[in-house]
Amino acid sequence: MVAKGEEELFTKDEFIDIFDPERLSTSPAVFDTGKLKWMNNQYIKSSSLERVIDLALPHLIEAEKVDENVSGEDRKWVEELIALYKDQLNYGAEIVELTELFFKEEIDYGVSEMEVLQQEHVPNMLSHFQIEVGQMEEFTPENIKAAIKATQKTTGVKGKKLFMPIRVAVTGQQHGPELPNAIHLLGQRTVMNRLNKIVGELNHS
Repeated sequence: MVAKGEEELFTKDEFIDIFDPERLSTSPAVFDTGKLKWMNNQYIKSSSLERVIDLALPHLIEAEKVDENVSGEDRKWVEELIALYKDQLNYGAEIVELTELFFKEEIDYGVSEMEVLQQEHVPNMLSHFQIEVGQMEEFTPENIKAAIKATQKTTGVKGKKLFMPIRVAVTGQQHGPELPNAIHLLGQRTVMNRLNKIVGELNHS
């Protein structure tokens, strides 16, 4: 059991209850920004999605990524996007940087990302995934999972060698939220355009 006063996360009322002036130190205080981010992240993860949307959406609007009066299907898409990054958020404004890849047509791949894509098995594997995506009538996370599985079955590529190049090809990043959901929110047209471009470049390099 954690001793009283040793907890790291607590409500305002709990803090008032445990405050003890006898435990105050004369040593200079240290402001740990890393710990603050961690604490913010814990509070955000435990908050309702509606609360996090209220926290993050104004920053997307301010950055002119989203229209101030966004509604309907566009509003639903933005809410799903924020939900995708809910557990990663340390503070509201961070949503702009985290979701940048969803608001641009093309990707500038970094050196380490190109190293992933230039592995020998990648062009063939991505070509098969491209076919699966192109044949999809309903672009849903479930169908995207099935497309990844079909690509694994056809090419024999699995695990990190399968998932990492797909993630890098369509998002430009080696790490991120759940891949089928991210691909779904990018949209079929954007994903196909990115796959067409990188597969063409890899096959001619």
